[in-house]
Amino acid sequence: MKRFFTWAALFSGSLLIWNCNPEDNDTTIAERDRQEVYNEDIIEIETFLKSNSIEILEDGVNFETTDLNASNAIWNQSENPLQSITIKNLPYYTNSQGLQKLTDNVEYKLYYIIVNEGGGETPNMHDNAFTSYTGYKFDKTIFDTYPFGFWSAYPAFSSYTETIAGYRQILQKIKTASAIIENEDGTYTYENPGRVIVFMPSGLGYFASSPAGSTIGTYEPLIFDISLIAKKEVDHDNDGLLDKYEDVNGNGDLWDDDTDGDGKPNFLDIDDDGDGYTTRQEITYTVEENGEMVQKLYEFEQIPNCENGSVKKHLDKNCH
Repeated sequence: MKRFFTWAALFSGSLLIWNCNPEDNDTTIAERDRQEVYNEDIIEIETFLKSNSIEILEDGVNFETTDLNASNAIWNQSENPLQSITIKNLPYYTNSQGLQKLTDNVEYKLYYIIVNEGGGETPNMHDNAFTSYTGYKFDKTIFDTYPFGFWSAYPAFSSYTETIAGYRQILQKIKTASAIIENEDGTYTYENPGRVIVFMPSGLGYFASSPAGSTIGTYEPLIFDISLIAKKEVDHDNDGLLDKYEDVNGNGDLWDDDTDGDGKPNFLDIDDDGDGYTTRQEITYTVEENGEMVQKLYEFEQIPNCENGSVKKHLDKNCH
């Protein structure tokens, strides 16, 4: 599988899949109960899957109405098997006031079809991701498309914003392209990118928000056809450690690693152990090169423990 995009598109993206929240919307809407909305959404989604077929094209999909539970319905077809996972919403989101905690106890069932697994690597949740997409409503109309690709982050990082939660989380089911080749005309060819079609409850999308300029209504489930092209590992707090190395307990959740108990997870905290010395200072060493003293950062595996200590020095407040 090969596709093309231009260099200019690497630094732009559509506004419609950016993460948003009712507080960011000009229209104030009283939020409904999330479980109640999800119960309605999942009926609508499953009814659609049982009464529509799907034709997967190189540059999109076609949906056609079928008899309920027909053999060619999305629910029953075997050429591109329908799969599902049960997930929780992401615990935080970023809006104009900064990082915000989200309270959502709903367990969401997310249906998806893997069109192509991809030949590269699966991104971690907090890696920056370069994706392209087409978004469909359940009336089968396209509400937005961005075929050239754009970078996103979680949480928002540098010039990259967040995507909605269901979009971000489904990327863990596919891999990046196996290669990206620069062409003579300034375009790029990407080979064997991951591609997934996801049927998303509104609680993992825009929920009570209606993005400005879009035809998306409040509490509206959506369909996304997503291609994953590339990923980049991130150091969110610029402390010299990639996010993946700040998962101290190794459970894959960066938000519950807070060594100094100051309310900031380590991957967003410049002083992980709260000793007054930044993590970057504590993992920096000086070495002589060509007659000059040069400061360098330890590779993660080489960061020393304190004397007689059992953890790396940047996580031990008794070690300076």
